[in-house]
Amino acid sequence: MKKHPHLARKLSLLYSQCINPSIQTNADLATELGISRQAISKWTHGSETNEGDRIPNSQIQNVSVLFGIEPHWFTLEIDKFDARLQQKFELDSSGHHIGPEKLSVSLLPITNLQVFGREAELNSLEKAWKEAKTNVMQVIAFGGVGKSTLINSWLSSLDSNKYLGAKRVYAWSFYWQGSGAEVKSSGDYFIEHALEWFGDERPTEGTPWSKAARLANLIRSARTLLILDGLEPLQYPPGHNQGLVENPAVALLIRELASDNNGLCLITSRLPVSDLISFQDGRVQTLELDHLTTEAGIGLLKSLGIEGENSEFVYAVNEYAGHPLCLSLLGGYLNVVHDSDIDKFRELESLIDAQGLGAHARKLVRAYLAWFKNSQENALLYMLGLFDRAVSLDELKALSNKEPIANLTQELVKLTKMQWGYGLKKLEDANLISIDNRTGTTMIDCHPLVRDFLADYLKHEQPEVWEKGNSLIFRYLKNTATENPKNREQLEPLFRAVIHGTRAKLFEEAFQLYFERIKKRYCMLTDGSHHTDQSCIKAFFSKAWSEPVEDLSEEAKFHLLSSAATNLMSLGKIGEAIDPSVISINGFIAQGKWLEAAMAAGPFTSMLIATGRLDEAISLMDELEDCVDKSNNIAIQAISWNFRAYAYYLHGDNKKAKDLFEQAEEILIRSELEIPVTFPTISSYYCKFLLDTGEHQQALQRSLKTFAWRQLKSWQVAIDTTSLYASDLLVLGLIFLQLGDLKNAEKHLNQQVELFKSADEWLYLPTGLISRAKYFIESNNFLEAEQDLEEALSISVRTDAKFAQWEACICFAELSLKQQNYGSGLSYLDRARKLPGMEIYRFREAEIAALGKCLEVNARQAAR
Repeated sequence: MKKHPHLARKLSLLYSQCINPSIQTNADLATELGISRQAISKWTHGSETNEGDRIPNSQIQNVSVLFGIEPHWFTLEIDKFDARLQQKFELDSSGHHIGPEKLSVSLLPITNLQVFGREAELNSLEKAWKEAKTNVMQVIAFGGVGKSTLINSWLSSLDSNKYLGAKRVYAWSFYWQGSGAEVKSSGDYFIEHALEWFGDERPTEGTPWSKAARLANLIRSARTLLILDGLEPLQYPPGHNQGLVENPAVALLIRELASDNNGLCLITSRLPVSDLISFQDGRVQTLELDHLTTEAGIGLLKSLGIEGENSEFVYAVNEYAGHPLCLSLLGGYLNVVHDSDIDKFRELESLIDAQGLGAHARKLVRAYLAWFKNSQENALLYMLGLFDRAVSLDELKALSNKEPIANLTQELVKLTKMQWGYGLKKLEDANLISIDNRTGTTMIDCHPLVRDFLADYLKHEQPEVWEKGNSLIFRYLKNTATENPKNREQLEPLFRAVIHGTRAKLFEEAFQLYFERIKKRYCMLTDGSHHTDQSCIKAFFSKAWSEPVEDLSEEAKFHLLSSAATNLMSLGKIGEAIDPSVISINGFIAQGKWLEAAMAAGPFTSMLIATGRLDEAISLMDELEDCVDKSNNIAIQAISWNFRAYAYYLHGDNKKAKDLFEQAEEILIRSELEIPVTFPTISSYYCKFLLDTGEHQQALQRSLKTFAWRQLKSWQVAIDTTSLYASDLLVLGLIFLQLGDLKNAEKHLNQQVELFKSADEWLYLPTGLISRAKYFIESNNFLEAEQDLEEALSISVRTDAKFAQWEACICFAELSLKQQNYGSGLSYLDRARKLPGMEIYRFREAEIAALGKCLEVNARQAAR
């Protein structure tokens, strides 16, 4: 692959557009650099020792400086390079702007536009936009330090200048989507919403990866300012994987824009985005906000109308360490309660607290609640504390009319329109809430920290209001949600209802809602998100992931533990999945629920195999053999034989495997069963066994039979999932590859990778990528093969999926052999052999030995 593709055309564009008027030919450039014209000719056309299309590392920076562009522009394809030059030309021209073609900033939090002590930060933002050298800028600070206020202030400045050449401006805040595990799935909703806004005709179609790639291309198609506010709910917290974006689509979008962007992606978060580390070469900038200086803090308080002696201002600002949110709350409190007198600050309860600014803000909110006691303002704050996102005034009024609850709806139900307005204005004046009327619907919100403090106060000090209020919202959302939701947006009220139901301690009702209206309908059958599923499951646990709440029935507890285990496995969180797997299996056995125990053991067995623990998987199946027999269910018996046969095959015992597979087949090929089948069957294990043991035509016929069952909706596929469908496509693709049908192999292997990705199947995705890499190797597309194998190895290392690590290393060795890179191949083969636990996976012993011998022979010959 050329390092600087189409270099001659790129230099020609630079000359013809007079980017540097003194350089219009290769000769001019050579003169400026102090080198010969022939040297530049070698850069573009190559020589006997140079491949061409490559500026030497020693000169790339010098050339870039002469033309005022970034070095990485030369690595772009010619159309993108040309687009960057056009963008630069527009920015360097007269500066006349007509405003963006499309604009959406209404989802940003409502804040004051006036900022104090942030001149340098505002200048940095404007410089990043004007110079167009930065692809992504991240603004990092703790909650309440003023990230959103800074962005809103800068946007106001941009607006007065017609947005300085931006063609589109699109802003999104992840805070309004809620908090906790639920937000991780809101990244998917953001992607779909943004795709629709940017003009994609099928925003709900495709995998998270394909959606993110489409969105990145749409954003880059014109100079765009993209603002992602409050990203931290989608990031891993401090600890392992700190700062990485957990949602795969959002993570890919951010990386795509960091690598190439015609505009600017602006991110605010409490944590630096770890996904951007490899782009810290000028393409990504980090702006860290500190607390306000004493002077700026005094300015903030005075802007709120606070009056008094300067010494008191200094003391107050220092007491709150210059934290903008705390100072804003303090100013609002003094305005409402003490006639704006800074001296009254000392009458508050002491705010010196070892736990820091969270305690300061909490005590200020508590002071407000005491001041507003038994008033409509207090009831409004309580209502807002029940929600984890912005809420419309219409929703608040509708809820208030549903049921009279003391200290909550009872104080609101009889309010006139004027009284609603007065109460909200009073809270807004106190800087406790923000009100947004820009969309035609009155939306009410408060800072996430204030919201968290209100929720914590209600939960611990007003538990009756907390439970009755959440019960009210639970029933309201359950009854108003779309009966048959078609997409995530329509399904979202049901997820919210489950969360509110668990908060109200209506665990059985919430459990039934989850299983009947979410799990059974949505599940993971199409494009469901495991993160979305996890948010609901987690709400039923007092200790994740081992202790469901006591108020649930024992059977419900074990179902939730089993669901949690399967969910965690799919997300690649193997260590966390073990306890709920074991507890649920043992629990079902103790209850005599033999079928449920066997069903729960299936995913656990698959996980053990995938993580290099084949011996444990075989032991588990031995232990559960009696359980399977007691279930008196021939379908589960067939599945059990299938699992055992696959394990024996991996262990290298093909005779035992063949016998068990054939016993299972006698049941699976029956046209009908007399019993209902409430669990999935698996065909891919047997088809893969037939393929690997040389029965290619039989493997093809058996694989096609599975797809025929799907068309006929036979009992064998009555319960189907995306991952099972993807596994069947994977094996069929490999069969076509073995038969030499590269066109069908490519089709099926591409499709299975996209399906694994769409289902968030992180444990099994590496196997899909490795399988597709085999096709790329066969078709001599080595770059694509290497990319798939690198991704597979990266994911499998992160999830501890040793089986996939082992297979990826072997496939890398095969790729190295075809590339004649024998030393690398031997290194990968050695890495595979040293993986713990994989020594008992003997099904490829002869193949690996032959591969190793071939690599060694070729390495010796190459060394001569």
